[in-house]
Amino acid sequence: MTPEERFVFDAHGYLIIPGVLDAGEVEELNGLFESAYPPDYDRNRDPDRRLISRWGKPFLDLMDHPRVLPYLLELLGPKVRVDHDYCIVMDKGQSRGSLHGGPWGWEPDHWYKYHDGVIRTGLTVATFFLTPAAEGDGGFACIPGSHKSNFTSGIPPEVATFQRPAAYVRQPAVEAGDVLIFTEALVHGTAPWQAKHQRRALLYKYSPGHSAWAGRYYDPTAYPEASEQQRRMMLPPMIGDRPDTVPAGAND
Repeated sequence: MTPEERFVFDAHGYLIIPGVLDAGEVEELNGLFESAYPPDYDRNRDPDRRLISRWGKPFLDLMDHPRVLPYLLELLGPKVRVDHDYCIVMDKGQSRGSLHGGPWGWEPDHWYKYHDGVIRTGLTVATFFLTPAAEGDGGFACIPGSHKSNFTSGIPPEVATFQRPAAYVRQPAVEAGDVLIFTEALVHGTAPWQAKHQRRALLYKYSPGHSAWAGRYYDPTAYPEASEQQRRMMLPPMIGDRPDTVPAGAND
C-alpha cells in the first residue's frame, strides 16, 4: 500500500483499487459469467452462486490477482488463505443483505487491529466489479470508519435495512474492472439495486492463515489448473507448518 492508501483503509475500513481489470478482461469474464449464470438460472434456489473460482481459469486467477495480492499480504499477513468465493447478481429493484458486520458482532473473525506500524484484519473481502455502480445505483454500501466503532448497536433497524437514508451510510461509486477491498469488521451491506443494467460482483474472501469463516475448505483436486501459489492459498487453516503464501524472494 502507498501511505495514502494505508491512511484511507485505516480511516474508512475499505479501499477501491481502480482499473485492476482492463476492458478486455472485463469482457471475457462477462462472457464466461453469462455461460455459467444464464438468464434462466433459478436464482430462488441459489441467488448467490458459490465457488465461482471453478468457472474457469480466468475466475481462478482472480484468487491471487497480482494487483490485489500485495494488499492482502499487507492486511492479513504472509500466510493469507482464501476462505470462500461467490458472486452477487442483482437486477433493478432487487434487494440483498442489510447492514451487518462490525468489530463487536457475534462473528469473532470480524476484527481490525493496528500495532507498531502493522495493520491486521480478520475476514477480508476483495470484490471485483464486472459492471459499474454510480452513486445511488445501490450495491455495496457501508458506514465508513465503523470498523473501529464502539456503538454499532445504535444503528436504527430502518437504517440497517435501507428503509431510511442516513448521511453516515455511503454507497461508493465503482467502475467495471475496479476492486474494492474491505474488512468484515466494517459495517456493510447491499443497498437495493436501482440501475437499469445488471449488477455483477465477484467476491473473494480471505482469512489469516490460522482461521476460517467457512465450514468447508477448498478441495485442490477440483482445481487441476491451480498454481502452487493458489494451492497454498487453499490450504485449510493451521498455525504450525503453514507455508507463506508467497515464498520469500519469489518476486525478487
